[in-house]
Amino acid sequence: MQAAKPTVRNGYIIRTGRGYSLRELMEAGLNSRVARKSGMPVDVLRRSKHAENIEQLKSIVKTMQPRQSAKKTKKKKE
Repeated sequence: MQAAKPTVRNGYIIRTGRGYSLRELMEAGLNSRVARKSGMPVDVLRRSKHAENIEQLKSIVKTMQPRQSAKKTKKKKE
């Protein structure tokens, strides 16, 4: 799955950023580890959050499939 690049507003110019900030990921319900594993760019130095990026992330989270845990629980013998 290809993640969309974040947009950053600089005056009137909209340019692509280097990654989503941690605040934007938290607003969308992701953490940085899950985002990096799914191929999304993460910029830990950015401190701002933009509504456009949060909306992009929320739409991406909706399309992501939940992962099932690899661990299997053992039943105790009684």
